Amino acid sequence: MKPAALSRRPPRNRTLRAGPLRVWILICLAVLASTGSAGGSAMADAPPLSASLTVEGPLGELPRFGINLGVRTVWGAEQLMSNVLRNPGLEPALDGALIVVGRTDFTGVEDDSRWTARPEDFWAGARFEVLSGPAAGQQGQVLGNRRTSAASPDRLTLSPMPAGVGPGDAIAVRGQQDAAPAPLWWTEGRLRSVHDTRPGSPGRRSVLLQAMPGQQASLLHHLDSIGARAGKLLPVNGEWLLSLWVRGETDDARLQLSFGRHGQSPWLNQTLKPGRSWTRIELPFKTRDDGPPGPLQLAIRAVQGALLVDDLAMGASAAQASPGGFRTEVVQNLRALRPGYLRDWQGQLADLPANRSAEPWARQPIRYRPGAHEMQFAYGLPEFLELAAAVGARPWVILPATATPGEARELGRALAKGWRRHGFAEIVVEHGNEHWNTIFRPAGLARAATLAEVADRAFSALREGAGSETPLHRVLGVRYGDAGAATQMARLSRHSEGVAVAPYLHRHQDTGETTEQALDRALHEDLRPLQQALSEVRPSRRSIDVYEVNFHTTEGNASPTERSAVLNAPEAGAALARRLLQAANLGVTRQAVYALAGYDSFVGTDRQALAPLFGITRDLAGPGHWRPTGRALLALNTVMEGTAHAVGCTGTGCIELTALALAGGSRAALVSSAARPIHLIWPCSTAIEVHMDNTTPTRHSCVKGQVTLALPPRAWLTLAPFKEQATE
Repeated sequence: MKPAALSRRPPRNRTLRAGPLRVWILICLAVLASTGSAGGSAMADAPPLSASLTVEGPLGELPRFGINLGVRTVWGAEQLMSNVLRNPGLEPALDGALIVVGRTDFTGVEDDSRWTARPEDFWAGARFEVLSGPAAGQQGQVLGNRRTSAASPDRLTLSPMPAGVGPGDAIAVRGQQDAAPAPLWWTEGRLRSVHDTRPGSPGRRSVLLQAMPGQQASLLHHLDSIGARAGKLLPVNGEWLLSLWVRGETDDARLQLSFGRHGQSPWLNQTLKPGRSWTRIELPFKTRDDGPPGPLQLAIRAVQGALLVDDLAMGASAAQASPGGFRTEVVQNLRALRPGYLRDWQGQLADLPANRSAEPWARQPIRYRPGAHEMQFAYGLPEFLELAAAVGARPWVILPATATPGEARELGRALAKGWRRHGFAEIVVEHGNEHWNTIFRPAGLARAATLAEVADRAFSALREGAGSETPLHRVLGVRYGDAGAATQMARLSRHSEGVAVAPYLHRHQDTGETTEQALDRALHEDLRPLQQALSEVRPSRRSIDVYEVNFHTTEGNASPTERSAVLNAPEAGAALARRLLQAANLGVTRQAVYALAGYDSFVGTDRQALAPLFGITRDLAGPGHWRPTGRALLALNTVMEGTAHAVGCTGTGCIELTALALAGGSRAALVSSAARPIHLIWPCSTAIEVHMDNTTPTRHSCVKGQVTLALPPRAWLTLAPFKEQATE
């Protein structure tokens, strides 16, 4: 369908109705022939545009827009948990991958890609299970892996060799392959893991620190390490608490504990003599983080003798009871945002359901890509579901791409338990993440037929585990803009209810383009690929869902300064708001912006420069540190949810206007993509409160059934009944 915004016919009364679309947007019809897309003196001198609006019939129910919670980090803005320490139980890591068979012989298989290659015999002892083809369900052990050259894929020797496995089949491989004594911690001196845990520990091991003559043994944990460019992303103020379990292995054991910022006196600095029995140590300390920024470091040192350490926690004392164990600032920001959906994507493509549900001290770090820096420590599923319930969001979870049917069944049982506890209206489950994207190839299935087969087996088992009452919505992702991909996935998959895409905007920016030109371009991008995807899946009665959306200005050769000028401009919020409302107009009800927090990301052709992507908050150092995109989403969700209504429009500004009405027109959201103001006439029955960009909400009287508003260039606006009058 050609969008109405592309029309150049003379203006007249019109209501945009897109067939059976459940939600609406208004984009009406004409623009002055002399109007250009860029600014300039002629544009500045031109008269304002006009739009007279009417609220039309109801079109369907619309939930609030969602947000991706994102990956947990310790160095950047994404410091999410009250216990700021990753892998606090000092547990072994889980490694996993998907092998797509390229060739077979009598004893093993060769992968079809070098993306999954590991050092020789890395996979020795790991378990495997075939996920697709005639051999699906067959299991065994990996005896070893090797490559004939640096440019060749891995060959895995399997025992037993699965009967009937052939090219194109997918095999999940997983094991505890990393020998580090404390993954995700830094170590110095002599340390090793031991199978001796404190009383009642849910974990399986602790770490032995052995001091040697002239050499201490240290466990180190670093936090907040990009302060040189970002300032303090994790301020340490007020009352904090460090707790850990310790047991002396020798009578002369001495333990030194310190915590502070580099180059400054530590807030905590104590030396203790541990006894020969397991003892829990609790050290409260008060902080005043008023010095310059710098990395934080927790140091746990055996300065004499030998001792065991297990099950640590450190964080602000007041945050320990926060929902799901998340930092208070995370909960505050999410409660203000009121997301309709909360998406749990944190790189868990090789995780196990048992690990997703494990207590933090028993949870293992995970990795699906080769490399020492690829390891993640995820927040757990029960924690995530508790957070979603606390902020009023529907959970959107990722089923690990390596999941076998048995593991998917186990995850289904866990989701059913969470649903019975929290009463979610819906739980979205997405298989893997961007299977088509080569950066996820170590746990991705690029071939659509293989992906559909593997996902269907997993989705069917997921439903069995969850039971028929649990309100699951199962989705498979395809590449946005890939013509025919949605049709193909909808045709191949029998156990999914939706196809997910990511309609990011403003992907490319070159040097020399002015900020105004770049913003104008961002505000006039169309959604033809999304329209195409919707038309493709409509016959199969599946939905199109948006798992990620935001600015994605990573391509081109623009400088960081040029990119930042666009991303930090108030108009960036209008561009994101317009994209969300456009998708809603086309019938998309599930949308999740990417992501809650993120200070910056690498951009450009060489990925060496940095730009303020992708967080809608610059940090979680406190509540309300919203970027323009965050302020727009915050405002939209104050009027979203409920019955959506079509909007009619007459006037010269209609083609530059995107709007959504709710609750019979008493609430609405509007976005202008025009380079000059639009004078609006909105129908009303009572006084309204108008919120516009960064301004304080204002009261407007309803005179003879209408209110007149001025919408500035490239701006968003929300309106709702005036609060005092609404409570009478």
